[in-house]
Amino acid sequence: MIKAPKLEWISLVYLLFFVMAVLSPSMHTRDRFGFSEERLEELSIFAFGIAGLATFAAYEHLMEKREKERKDVEMSYARAKKELIESYAYIGSVNRKIELLKKVANDTSLTIDASSKVPKELYTAIAMNACASVGAASALLRVMSVSKLRTEGEYVHHTGKRLVFKIPNKDLRDLHENSSRHAFVRSEDGKEILVIPADHADDTKAFLLLQLEESAEKIQEVDVSLLKVFVNQAQILARQFAKNSA
Repeated sequence: MIKAPKLEWISLVYLLFFVMAVLSPSMHTRDRFGFSEERLEELSIFAFGIAGLATFAAYEHLMEKREKERKDVEMSYARAKKELIESYAYIGSVNRKIELLKKVANDTSLTIDASSKVPKELYTAIAMNACASVGAASALLRVMSVSKLRTEGEYVHHTGKRLVFKIPNKDLRDLHENSSRHAFVRSEDGKEILVIPADHADDTKAFLLLQLEESAEKIQEVDVSLLKVFVNQAQILARQFAKNSA
């Protein structure tokens, strides 16, 4: 980028024209070029005045240009800073999600045994990790018999105030029958609950219910594919429990 001239030089040029305009009467002592002395003085003052105004206009234009360049640099810096922060936040979020997935997969593989029941703590851990992965206020894992509309188990995790998930099983069955990947379901007390069904078509099926923060930005950030991993892990546990009970 070509550097603009220093503003002090423009100020000096403007001052020079001003001084020359003031001294114009002493510059002409006789008639010249067919013009009288008075006319020459008037023309000189006019010319120096125009030159001064042009210099002042150039000065103002340069000031505006420099101010615009300064604002552009500040905006570029702010935009780059924001993008960098968002990049680090995204990387951190991905790393946390990977750690959560590794922990859930490891806990599931260590817990499942052909001769043992699935402990409640593992279901609760899945609900807790699912809740933490999207920053939800509450999470519930509900295992139910789709054909009988009977709840086989519920495992809940709260980050703050306890929430009762008033979602009837028939609403969950509708999601199962419609093969919905996820949906927002209005609870009986008017809350919008995000429901993630497991992908398996078993009669005993796991559903993950989440109470999210009521901001559009937060809802857009929800990673449904990640939540699918959690609820499918719970489905594996439910299937294993059904085999152990048979």
